[in-house]
Amino acid sequence: MRDFASVSTALTLAAVCACTVLLTGDVLAFTAGVSRGPQLPPHATGASSLAGSSMPFASAQEVMGAKGVVCFGMGFGVLLALSRGLSQSRVSCKAEGSDIAVKEKADISKIAYLQDVPRTILEADVLEKLLMNTPRDQWEDPPEDTYLYTLKTFAEVYGPGKATKMGWWDYFRLKLDLPPGFELLDEDEMKVAADYDKLMMEGKIPFAVPGPAGFWYTGAVIQWKGKEQFAGDQVQTLTENGRFSKQFLANLAFYRDGLKPWQRGLEIGMAHGYFLIGPFTSLGPLRNTPEAATVGLLCGCAIVGLVSIGGLIFGSTIKPTRFDKEGDKPASGFIEMINWHAIGGLGGAGFAHALITVFGS
Repeated sequence: MRDFASVSTALTLAAVCACTVLLTGDVLAFTAGVSRGPQLPPHATGASSLAGSSMPFASAQEVMGAKGVVCFGMGFGVLLALSRGLSQSRVSCKAEGSDIAVKEKADISKIAYLQDVPRTILEADVLEKLLMNTPRDQWEDPPEDTYLYTLKTFAEVYGPGKATKMGWWDYFRLKLDLPPGFELLDEDEMKVAADYDKLMMEGKIPFAVPGPAGFWYTGAVIQWKGKEQFAGDQVQTLTENGRFSKQFLANLAFYRDGLKPWQRGLEIGMAHGYFLIGPFTSLGPLRNTPEAATVGLLCGCAIVGLVSIGGLIFGSTIKPTRFDKEGDKPASGFIEMINWHAIGGLGGAGFAHALITVFGS
């Protein structure tokens, strides 16, 4: 930024000013944007009127002006500062990367079995990630339950100057024990995973939005853990906590206040039976025959019967008490709702069949 403010802009302005003085002989043209030197009259044409005039330079000054020259200098300074910053960052990254590479190479050079590991056993990038995910004190003598121990076992047997032919079972065992790719993380991925685990232990989760190449993290976090561990009672979404969603769910027959169990079952059954026969009538294999509506009615009644039997089994085993009155047996209200659901389902399917038969083409 110091180069941009003090050097680049000043040099550019000085160069443009010098060119203006040398070419037009009028230093005020630089500051005013209009030259007071010889100008070409608007009506003048011909070779004689061009003699001694400075039309190209005057036109350039009139177009650019003082503001244009300043903006041009500022732009040039910005480009120069950016190029210098990029070059410096590239040099620093290159130097840093080379230092890391030299250090890792020096560490690996002290371990015999890590020298000249064939690509048939393990790729170089996978080996680098494997060492990065393993503590440094375990490189020379890795535990037997780690893949590095398996690599050491095979690297001491196979390779340059050793056995060159590997049995199929050994190769299969080598590849079978290789950890999945998502477990071998590089340095940046390990840092992201550590930060994610830390947030999860605090009861938070990063807020991300789906994108073309995965998920884009917004930097915000969602507090999902409340007083109870893993209860998730702090999570609020538009589906669960939106005003429209709450009102919509509260107006359903299953949740609406002031209804008796038989009223709930009758309303739910009629709604389901009414729309169940439509797909069988319009999309079934007999859709182009006169019996399409009858087949749809039979299929709808069959589904209502299956659902009702499932509801009765659920009520007899789980015994929900949501619709029970005081003094009733457990699940008596739920079973009453299911019985009337069957009646309403058959009635809704019959009403839809009548409409299709009367008004259908």
